[in-house]
Amino acid sequence: MRKVFFVLATLLSTLVLTASEPYFCIGTGTKLHYERHKVSSGKLTQTTLFEIESLGSSSRGREVRYAVTMKKASGKDLFGGRTLLTAYLSPAGDVSLDFGATVKGFVQNMFPSGKVSVTESLTSLPVDMKPGDTLPDTHCTVRVMGISSHFHITRRTVDRLQRITTPAGTFDCIVVRSHKEEDAPFHHPENWVEDYYFPGLGYVRHDIFDNNMRLQESECLVQIEQR
Repeated sequence: MRKVFFVLATLLSTLVLTASEPYFCIGTGTKLHYERHKVSSGKLTQTTLFEIESLGSSSRGREVRYAVTMKKASGKDLFGGRTLLTAYLSPAGDVSLDFGATVKGFVQNMFPSGKVSVTESLTSLPVDMKPGDTLPDTHCTVRVMGISSHFHITRRTVDRLQRITTPAGTFDCIVVRSHKEEDAPFHHPENWVEDYYFPGLGYVRHDIFDNNMRLQESECLVQIEQR
């Protein structure tokens, strides 16, 4: 359950960034490939593939259906393999995700015959966010076969603008920092996360820190496939 939470879950003084697109990929057929490494050793720990399946409409605005496939470095599937998820875009371009539904998608994938219930928990990425902004916290309770876990994403702030380079290219990003905590029986992990977001793509880097802000793992975009 810990890895499910920390996956989700996963966006300057001289650099000016103006977002004309949402902080999410909406190109149908686009595939985004990521790799995660331990900072101390450089060891590859995980790969992640985002596939944009389709665009539609709903009462929440434009609906983006996408699939996430995570694998260990060995190639073995994590969380039961490919998971279908949904993001929503407002007419202005703000991105909203139902964090509870996202967690449920991964957990249900791992326990296909188990009863999984969640509380609705929306998290957002405003198209006009800027350094200094504070974003709403989000909280979610997941109940799996009678066992409850509570997830908290708090102290979400837009920290800075930063230009970064990954194997997929150079990106002028806006960086969102948040504190993540899980409260489950015999299990209470917590850490800090910084997500580097680029308009039209979503996150291009995801850094995980311990509570003393020591960088532990880093995941970045390594390849973009477009139909």
